Amino acid sequence: MTAIRRTYLSMLAATIVGAAVVSQLRAAPPTPSKLPQGDAGIAASYPGDAGIGSDPQVVFAEDFEDRSLDTVLARWESVSAREIMTLSPDVPAGSGGKQSLLMSHVGGKNHGGHLYRRLLPGYDMLHVRFYVKFDPDCAPIHHFFHVGGYHPPTPWPQGGAGQRPRGDDRFSTGVEPFGNAWRWDYYSYWMEMRGSPPRGKTWGNSFIHNPATNVEKGRWTCLELMMKMNDVGKSNGEMALWIDGALVSHLGEGFPNGKWIFDKFIPGDGGESLRWNDEKAQAERFQVPAGGKPFDGFRWRNDEKLKINFLWVLLYITKAPPNHLSKIWFDQIVVAKQYIGPLGKPKR
Repeated sequence: MTAIRRTYLSMLAATIVGAAVVSQLRAAPPTPSKLPQGDAGIAASYPGDAGIGSDPQVVFAEDFEDRSLDTVLARWESVSAREIMTLSPDVPAGSGGKQSLLMSHVGGKNHGGHLYRRLLPGYDMLHVRFYVKFDPDCAPIHHFFHVGGYHPPTPWPQGGAGQRPRGDDRFSTGVEPFGNAWRWDYYSYWMEMRGSPPRGKTWGNSFIHNPATNVEKGRWTCLELMMKMNDVGKSNGEMALWIDGALVSHLGEGFPNGKWIFDKFIPGDGGESLRWNDEKAQAERFQVPAGGKPFDGFRWRNDEKLKINFLWVLLYITKAPPNHLSKIWFDQIVVAKQYIGPLGKPKR
């Protein structure tokens, strides 16, 4: 064999091996980036949130500090059931303010109320942090605090319950204390959401299902949601949730492992899985490996004009006994382009 031929074969082998390595690297499932926790966010630089609204990374901040409820509500584009809202002296520990917003729901009189506003011009990634407190006698919550996007953006919340978005019109995620379980979880609508029996209806999908995230009534809790849009044509959208500064959930393309049971993704679970086949209009059973298979990721949109552009502070209660009083406090809402974290502590 000539030296030239040996050199050519060596180069060819190296090319084939190199291509195989690259192929393996490309095929390897992505891993979640390490997200900050605790006091590693914007709030640490603004003890009690004093002045946090002036931070260049902050898009919107609401501390409910004003003499008049009407002045506070004027900062929101859509207000429903103003009559159930009052300003309260009950505030989270460490707050630099003296007031919160109290919503008082009476069973049989209405289903709650809301504050809604747009977050313009729209963003590809946002963090939304808020504090909430439930009275120990609060009735179960049907729907709660939502973040998402509409195209075109509207100064009021839109409908669409039970309908899968097209990908160019809307998407949303609620941070919700689910029903009688009082467990924090997501309630998400997007173009590839899963359906459920008996007719494949698409109600909001959930992703946590962990008793460790159960609500503690009677105390202020800090919740923070992160949503990241996908690149059009990809499923690399993400979502994460923090409770009191601790990261309790992070989902993206390739992580975590788990399985679907219709419209519920169960992290860490494997074995028999169920899905609704829209074409066949029936349920299908299939197996996933022990420990589950990688999460598909979020394809929130198929049009880059659809962005995160609304905040909806929603209280919706449907199963309260007649005249039953439910009280819910909200405070220290901050929307920012990066991690916010719990209220910063005064510097010593």
